[in-house]
Order: sequence, then C-alpha cells, then structure tokens
Amino acid sequence: MSEDAPVDRPAQTVDLLVAGLGPGGCAAALAARAEGLSTLAVEARGPQATRGQLVLVRSGAQAALRRLGLPDITEGRRTTTIRHVENRLRGALAAASSSAAVFDVHWNTSVASLTVTTDHVQATLCDETTGSTRVVRARHLIDASGGRLEALGRPARLRTGPSHLVTTAEYPVPPWFEGIVGVRDPHSAELYLLFPTWGRQGVIAYLDAPAGRVVDPQAFAQRFETLAERLALGPPQYAPWAVDVFQRALARPSTDRVLAIGDAVGTVDVLLGAGLSTAIEDGAEAAYGVAAAQQQPSAQQELTLTQQASASIFKRHRSGALRGRLMLGLRPLWARAWPAAALPDINRNSVGPPPLLWPAVRLVFGRRPQAS
Repeated sequence: MSEDAPVDRPAQTVDLLVAGLGPGGCAAALAARAEGLSTLAVEARGPQATRGQLVLVRSGAQAALRRLGLPDITEGRRTTTIRHVENRLRGALAAASSSAAVFDVHWNTSVASLTVTTDHVQATLCDETTGSTRVVRARHLIDASGGRLEALGRPARLRTGPSHLVTTAEYPVPPWFEGIVGVRDPHSAELYLLFPTWGRQGVIAYLDAPAGRVVDPQAFAQRFETLAERLALGPPQYAPWAVDVFQRALARPSTDRVLAIGDAVGTVDVLLGAGLSTAIEDGAEAAYGVAAAQQQPSAQQELTLTQQASASIFKRHRSGALRGRLMLGLRPLWARAWPAAALPDINRNSVGPPPLLWPAVRLVFGRRPQAS
C-alpha cells in the first residue's frame, strides 16, 4: 500500500506505536503505559492466544514482569505455555486504565506501510476485518511483529543456523503418564515428546526433526497426525503449529526510531526455550529506553539513547543465539537418552522418560525463579 492511498480517518499522534502483541509487545505496551507514554498497540491476529508450546520464564523475564505488576506469571510452576503467558499479558492490557495517558489496543490490525524520518515514524494501519485504514504518527515504534515489517522495508534478518523442523499441538485428553515422556526413532532420529498440561487436563505433543536435515513438511505433518491417532490423543485443541525454527538475526542494531524486539531482532531455537523470556526482557527495556529518550532536551540526545537501547537488545540476542546453536549441537547426545522405537509403530507403552531427566533440567536451567 502506498503512502498516497486514501485513508478513512485523520492521523493520530502518539508517543509510541507498538506493532505486535505477543509476549514482548505486551510487555512493551504495559511498560510504556507505566512510564506515562501515550501508546497505541496493534496486533494482526485476534485477542485469543493459541500457541501451546512449553516455555521457561527465566529470571530476567520474571523480574521484568514483577515490575509490571505480574509477580509470578507461571503461578508456581517451572514451565508454562506461550498461550498462558500471552493471555495473562493480554488480560493486563485489557484491564489497563487510560486515565493517565492515551492507551489504545487494537486487534486484527496490521501495519500496511511505514515511513521513518529523523523525528517521527508514520504508519498506515489496516483493520483486517473491515479493510479500513488510518495513519498514525509516533515518536517511536517498537517492532514486536516477529519480522513482518521486513516486507515494509525494515532490515531483513539473516539466516544464522540450520533448518530445524518442529510440529506441536495440544490435546484435551488427560495424560496417562507422569512427568515428560518420549520416544526416539533410531532410523530417522526424529524425537516425539509428550508433556502434561497444567492440572493434568491435557497433553502437549512435539515432533522434532534433526537439525540440518531436509524434511518434507507435508510428510512430517502427516507423521505427526498419525502418531496422535495411534496414541488416541483425539482432535487437537488448536491447529497444530508447524515451523522450520532455523535461527536468523539482524546484522546490526537499529540506528533510527524503530526498536526491534523479540523475533524481529533474531530467533532463538526452540530447544533453548528462551524466545519468550528474551522478548519480554526486550519489550520492557525498549519501552523504558523510549521513555528516557523522549525526556531528552534535543533530538540528537533522544536518538542517542534510542540507539543505546537498540544496541543492548541486540547484544542480548547475540548471546541467546550462541546458546541456541550450542543446544542444537548437543541434540544428538540428549536425544539418545529417550526410549527407541520406530515411530509409525508406537503405542502408549512405547513412550517413557529418560533417566536423570529432572536433574539435567535443573543443571541446565536452574531452579524456578521465586516470586518476590
């Protein structure tokens, strides 16, 4: 869409536009509101989160959430799902009062065009349900879109790691097992894992292909469905999530008024489980950085502080990407700890836990951060 396309509403002016309301974008919007910034937050998807991947909310993210008034988002558990965290954060957005400053949240709304100048960012927003558009002028933009703004001219992330195909889904069947169980196919080296959901009300299943191997996505998805049928998991609660989670990253931090956070800076492989936590830390840091920058007396000082925030976020992702590549490198070792069976022939007796699973989890990730 060109900048000259007709729009249905006059331009709106805000301090901050947040594009994308995953965990990082929600954290950014909540932190911006706490700092008194007039904020407009948009998300191309609907308000109900559906991603069921398991995640660990790390200590840095827990600290950021405590500062936002969410002291223990995992509610006493070590692991949670992206859906749970997103819904908690989106609930906080819905409950946020707009009395102190303009604070608007719009779902099913995408960024259709983007222009970045020395003193503002101008975006055309499109309502995906009605097709109506409007222009927003913001002093800063936080890009929490997961890379969708690359199509509008933002710097592209470069591929930095091998292909790694993963499919996951959540099922409402009560688990028949304790802890985490799985099975490894010794011929394909594919790994199938099952996790109980909170309260043991359901099961989350993963099918994981070896990193770097070329896999037909359609055949992979069919194997995933076949395994669910053999284990009598029933229909999934949400559509299965299938993606090649190869790593990618920006070549350098942003130098303008757009601060990329989360996957828009770079992806961290799913084996590390750090993407959600990193995005939350990014979002809070970006919003606080924007608030500090907008208090500066000159445009140059404002830009300098903005660039410092971008550089700090970029550094965090560089570190996370290195750890992610290490986890991928170690996959062949820890995959061998699971019971072996030909995946097309498994049943509920085929899956089981590896020895010393939870001691290994505590060694790698540490104990669950305590709320304070």
